[in-house]
Amino acid sequence: MTARALAIALAITCAASPVGADPPPNLKLEREPRPRHLRMRPRAAQGTTRPSNQATTPRSRTPMPAAPSARGTDLQPIAGIDGVRDIRQPVSFSVALGYQIDGARPNGRSTLGGPAPVTGKDYETLRAYGFGEVFLSTRGVGVQSLSSYFALRFQAARRLTVDRADITADDPMQPDGEIPLASPIATWFERSGGELRTGWGELKDFLPKRWGLRRLRIRVGDQYIYGPWVVHLFGSNIAYEGPTLTSSIFWGLRRSDYTRALEDGQPGAFGASLRFDLRGLTDAVPIAVTGEYLGFSASDHTGQPGTSSGQFQIDWRPKRDVAVIGQVRSLDGELANQRLEVRTRYKEVTNLVFDVMRRRETDWRWDPTIVVRDRTDLTEARRYLDLGPPRPQILFSLRGGTLIAENVDLFARVAASSDQADDDEAVQSFSASYLELGGALEVRLRRQMAFGMSILTRTTERVVEAPIVDERDVTQPLPPSEAMGEDGFTEIGSTLRLSLGARRFSALLELYGRRTRYSLAYVDPLLPLADSDVRGGGRFTLDAWVGKRIRLFASYDVSSQLDQSPEITGYKSLRLTMTGVY
Repeated sequence: MTARALAIALAITCAASPVGADPPPNLKLEREPRPRHLRMRPRAAQGTTRPSNQATTPRSRTPMPAAPSARGTDLQPIAGIDGVRDIRQPVSFSVALGYQIDGARPNGRSTLGGPAPVTGKDYETLRAYGFGEVFLSTRGVGVQSLSSYFALRFQAARRLTVDRADITADDPMQPDGEIPLASPIATWFERSGGELRTGWGELKDFLPKRWGLRRLRIRVGDQYIYGPWVVHLFGSNIAYEGPTLTSSIFWGLRRSDYTRALEDGQPGAFGASLRFDLRGLTDAVPIAVTGEYLGFSASDHTGQPGTSSGQFQIDWRPKRDVAVIGQVRSLDGELANQRLEVRTRYKEVTNLVFDVMRRRETDWRWDPTIVVRDRTDLTEARRYLDLGPPRPQILFSLRGGTLIAENVDLFARVAASSDQADDDEAVQSFSASYLELGGALEVRLRRQMAFGMSILTRTTERVVEAPIVDERDVTQPLPPSEAMGEDGFTEIGSTLRLSLGARRFSALLELYGRRTRYSLAYVDPLLPLADSDVRGGGRFTLDAWVGKRIRLFASYDVSSQLDQSPEITGYKSLRLTMTGVY
């Protein structure tokens, strides 16, 4: 076609278009298109014919990568799993070695109760010790259905002692020998040694499937049991975990978590649990019911009688973002504790938790094995945890957090305690009513820097009629328990965080300050006592990964001078740790 013919045809086409016809199409993109789904259509089977109206697409020569799988039977490697515990490996373990130095430098001032301490005679200014932890787990070694887990801890420390003759040189009647010397900071590393923190073997999926017991597992060894109380015991645990029914039964001897000196005479522990989740059957009834029992035998070593605790819980999820949990606990057949918790979420970025608990005077003191006080030995070491007999209380807390603009985190909390005891009962210092307010803020900058601040304040209700005034040759009774303690405190903290990525390098700087106000239950005209205490400190940590297997960690802690310890300038601590994961 010549150019002249093309021009004539174009003129005829324009002349044939009627006046007022549809405008030309708008090619501007008004909104971003969104795919309905990301699923690929299945590949057509060989031998099937393609419809004639379907356009053929050339096959790409580069195969698409398969989606990662988390199944333990899939042997395909997962990208980025190096350095993380791989459940498909039959053996995995990690080793952590550390070294720590604690120090407190004297300033020559006197203590609150006597003269200035002498270095090397009253206490040491430095203390160094090494420590380590080993974690080992196996899966299917020897027996396909057998798995195990072991956690060991060991320390190497020189015991601080002083020759008795250096202290009692003027008293020839004192025997020779060494006596312990106080360390600058009280720690558990007072002697060298190691211990097995936990270690168990478990059989799972060892019964035929046709019996319906494929979810049965048996665990034997040193383990933790979670129920009305977290119990550390050496014994057996038989559990069945299904979508609807979950049950367990356990028994053994309780292990000590505080010191190895209390290993002898530990009581026996036994219990059971049963959970029935209706959500495993239907979503129309989103309720789960749980019943638990925990018992301890009598201990002749501690003088505590045998106890039995029961706990009943209902978990109701009326909506996807709402959970209501009610809990009732008893001790020796009497109602001891009631608790209600409500959790809700709004638009997946705002969470709100409401919690209220009522504690009765029939509850345990702080542990289900400690229900009575040993009045024969008033110098026993466990008296430092003697918080007095339980009193009826109502504890309330409301906390919530939200995310703003994807880089600002906000958190707020309010809590209160109300003493519900009768007027004729003695008020305890540790059960006084209080009101607590707190909040925190963190702002992330450019995905690598984050700055945070927090504040917490508490006001305690004390019953102080009038402080006792010290007078010469006048005998006066001690102030009541409810008059002693803090009136309240306020603490402020700030953090500065740098992170170059997960398992790469991070640094953290923390600073804090705290002011505590005390009630004046005793007044000495010649020696005025301070009614407040101000202290501060900070911590600097470094966390770096060398490759995918080696982690290096360092932290340095420092505190300001303490009003209760005017003889030292403050505490300092340096901790170095290296961890290998294999």
